[in-house]
Amino acid sequence: MKFFEGAPVFAAEVRSEGDYGPKAEAALARKRADYFAAGTLVVWDVDLLSDEVVKVYRAAEPEHPTAYRRGDTAEAEPAVPGWRMAVEDLFPPHRP
Repeated sequence: MKFFEGAPVFAAEVRSEGDYGPKAEAALARKRADYFAAGTLVVWDVDLLSDEVVKVYRAAEPEHPTAYRRGDTAEAEPAVPGWRMAVEDLFPPHRP
């Protein structure tokens, strides 16, 4: 199988343990800028350690993300019209 040619309309970046601090934030901002320059419309920054679990960045306003928390339903407009996901679904189910 070959890689898809072109940019995805929607990308989700899930942070790992090395994705924190000023250098990491700058690197993530550069990566989002690369996505947008290539034609991506929406990029999610998923941070399971933050109160603002999903930040939705849009090419039209890359400096003004929409933040979603537990209990919210995140979206990827205009890249994936009508698609929604409960932020809670990003976490493993609670087991007693």
